[in-house]
Formats: sequence, structure tokens, C-alpha cells
Amino acid sequence: MANTKSKKNAKKFNVKPLIGLAVIVLILLAFLLYSRMMNKVSLSAPGQTGNTAGNLYNGGLFCEKDGKIYFSNPDDNYTLYSMNTDLTGLKKLYNDYARYINADENYVYYTRMNNKKDVSTQSAFTFYSTGVYRITQNGKRIKAISSDPCGAMLLYDNKLYYQTYSNKNKLFTIDRTDIDGQNNIKLLAEAVQVLSAYDGKVYYSGQEKDQYIHSIDETGNESVFLEIKTYLPIVTKEGIFYISTADGYKLYLTDLSGADVKCVVEKPVSWYNVSADGRYVFYTSDEKDNSGIFCYDRSLDTTERIAEGNYKWINLAGGYCFFFDFSNEQAYAYDYEKKVLNFFNPSKK
Repeated sequence: MANTKSKKNAKKFNVKPLIGLAVIVLILLAFLLYSRMMNKVSLSAPGQTGNTAGNLYNGGLFCEKDGKIYFSNPDDNYTLYSMNTDLTGLKKLYNDYARYINADENYVYYTRMNNKKDVSTQSAFTFYSTGVYRITQNGKRIKAISSDPCGAMLLYDNKLYYQTYSNKNKLFTIDRTDIDGQNNIKLLAEAVQVLSAYDGKVYYSGQEKDQYIHSIDETGNESVFLEIKTYLPIVTKEGIFYISTADGYKLYLTDLSGADVKCVVEKPVSWYNVSADGRYVFYTSDEKDNSGIFCYDRSLDTTERIAEGNYKWINLAGGYCFFFDFSNEQAYAYDYEKKVLNFFNPSKK
């Protein structure tokens, strides 16, 4: 009888460690599964562009997506915010100085430029913090795509095209990487902005070799698209808007073959943007006796001066034209359907 009891006790004693080990294994598996799910990157629809070329040429301060406007809040040190397209529902997403904002149905992408923050409002850590970042639309799960000094950035077809600068080599390059930060390649060793995308290619104006319009296809092959001297080309289905460096910085439109060329604005243009439907062209002109920001309605062939003075950073989102005073950076919001101009002071959250 004594031997039987000791055998039963031995069995009970040996089972407990196995149960404990099984529980630990299940916890580890659950943790690994959770981590994998949290780190899984959701792709956007093929061929989707994260922001318009016009907005990105103007700093990418505003980006409209699915009823929301993601923007760099001038009232809070250009920190990343979101709001509804009627300018309500203000929400701070992340305490970063944000530029070149892009968005798809899952994430917001932006260039972090915390080195531009007011020194009095930043820590030593954020002062040197730059790079390309991805964050969910509710401001969670931030991910560094690149922590190098970065500039202009475009999201296109689940890939990011961005300027980066090597302190070691003292060299500007255009990098391309998948939205999960993988498969990074250097496309160009040139200080250009690759911000316009159309029909499977991205486009830019050359700077060092020429000022022609160049294209890069999905394989990374680069070639001259049109031998026209340009600045800030916006490629659309209708054609290519561009500032002509060969004709006094006037604004032109050419078809995609370069055969049909038309002058859109017969005066020097400093900043410009085009509405998604191509109807409205917003631009600034610094002419001595007629400076200001203007709206050209192409369907009516009429031009209106929105405000007199010198302005910059023309961004279009939610039916508004957002722009900034050149000197003090006061922001304005112009409802271009109702033709109503107001200060844009979203305050802080």
C-alpha cells in the first residue's frame, strides 16, 4: 500500500512542471502572434498616391484622405494634427514637426523635422530627431522608416520616395523603400524633388545636368521624358503643369507628348497649386505693383486676387486653399467655392 501511494504522489509531482511549461509556451506563442499582428503592415490599393504633387511642392502641410485633413498645425509649432474637412474635430496625432504629409487608407506618413522646432519647446532628444515616419491614423504605433536627415517625400504604389542627406558623404540622394521600410534602394544622387506620380511612373525636374522632365519607372530606370526646361512639374491625365525656367517663370501646360504647349499664367509665378479636377489654379506673383495670391478659374477664364501681399505654401484640401504669409507665417483658409477668406488659427489640443 505504501508503494502505491508514493507512485501516485510521484505522478502528481511530475505533471505540474509540464503544465507550467505548456502555459509558458502558450504565452510566448500568443505574444509572438500579437507582435507579428501589430508589426504587420497593411498595403493600400495599388497605384495610390499619398498626396497631390501640388501640395507636396508646397511643403506637404495639408493632406486630405477619406473625409479627414491631416496637417501641420501652425498654432502648435507645426505639429501633426487631423481634423474633419469642415475644419472641425481637431486632434493632435503626434508631437512632431511634420512636413510632406502623405496618407492612405491605413496610415499617415510624414517627414519629421523636429530640428525646426522652437528651441524653447523641445528637448535635446527631439532637437536632432529627423527622418521619415509612419503612424496609424489615430496617432498610434509610430514607426521610423528612416532616421537620416530627410526632406521631400512621396507615397506612391506602396513605396516611399524621399530625399535624404548623408553627413558622411555630404551627398543628397533620392531613396525608395517599401512602406514597411524594406527593400531600400538609392535611385538618384541629385538634390531634386521626386513628388509627382502618374500612370506607374514618378517625375521630376533635373537640376544638375539639365532642367528637363525626367521619369522613373517601377523598376527604377530613369530617363528624360520631355526636353523642356521646367521647375515643379505636376503630371496629370490632362498634361503637365510646370513653371518655365526658359520663359520668365511663367506657368505653362503641355500635353504628355510635349507637342501642345500653352501658357496658363502670363506673369512670373513663385508658388502654385492645381485643384484635383484641374479647374482652379492658385499661384503667387511677386510683381512690384501687383503682388498677391491669385485664383485662376480655367472653366470661366477669370482670375481673382485673393489677397494682396507676399505668400507661400499653397495647399489644397477639403475645398479650401490654405496659404501662409511669407514673413510672419500667418495661415489663411480660402473657401474657393464660396469665395470666403478667413484666418486659419486652429489653436492647440
